[in-house]
Amino acid sequence: MKYILALSLFGLTLSFASFAEDEQTCKVDTEKLLWTKAEYALSGDTLVINKQVVRLIGIHAPKIAKEQKFNNTGEPLAKESQTFLNKLLANNNLEIGVEFDTTRLDNRNRQLVHLYLKDGTSIQQKILESGFAVNRTMYNNLKHAKCYYQAEEKARKGGYQLWDYLAKNPDSHFPLVDSSKLTSQDTGFRIIRGKVVKVDKSSSNYIINMDTTGIRIPKKYWNRFDYSKIKQLKGQTIEVRGNAYLYKRAMYMIIKEPYAFAPFSPIGNS
Repeated sequence: MKYILALSLFGLTLSFASFAEDEQTCKVDTEKLLWTKAEYALSGDTLVINKQVVRLIGIHAPKIAKEQKFNNTGEPLAKESQTFLNKLLANNNLEIGVEFDTTRLDNRNRQLVHLYLKDGTSIQQKILESGFAVNRTMYNNLKHAKCYYQAEEKARKGGYQLWDYLAKNPDSHFPLVDSSKLTSQDTGFRIIRGKVVKVDKSSSNYIINMDTTGIRIPKKYWNRFDYSKIKQLKGQTIEVRGNAYLYKRAMYMIIKEPYAFAPFSPIGNS
């Protein structure tokens, strides 16, 4: 296996490798991964590797409350999600295999990676199947997306962790909430479910409106979408996931990736 002493070369000189994937298990050729040691998890989807903050591709784990930040109370099971990842790392001697995708840095200059254990187990898949995170496709990083969505679906059907919490605490509205039940407090990451009542197109946005939620796709991302399929959403009850924000007493989401819409995800509405 290839071992690296430092990941400061992320995004600079390390080349991409092609991996054969089993859609069910996220399998890769572990001989082609870049092997190093993790330090610790900052949350359920963020960790430190060689003194660098690294973000796991394809998942959103609950945010931990930050007391120094105004109006940041955190999200349910945030500490439990962080603990799950830390235990997963510790139980495997902190050894991890690193795989990159299309985009290597996020808007906060954090490395974006897929991570594996020595036996080839996908860390993202493990977290999603356990119910400590949900899918979130960003930065056009689509490798292993079908596997990740299948993993989330397994946790959802099994009622694990976040899904169990939601069933027992429906007023938490996390990670899922019906559009008709949204309140002004339901900002930040959400999966919103509702009936599409309007589909339109302006000079700057594709417009998809639910009863209380406005979904907007900026023009710069139109090349990723098929507008004819978007128009077919009218009248359907769908789920869409992303950051919800309040504007003029209505809730909005800016969407950049087709997989944010359940009908367009790798597993459709299953």
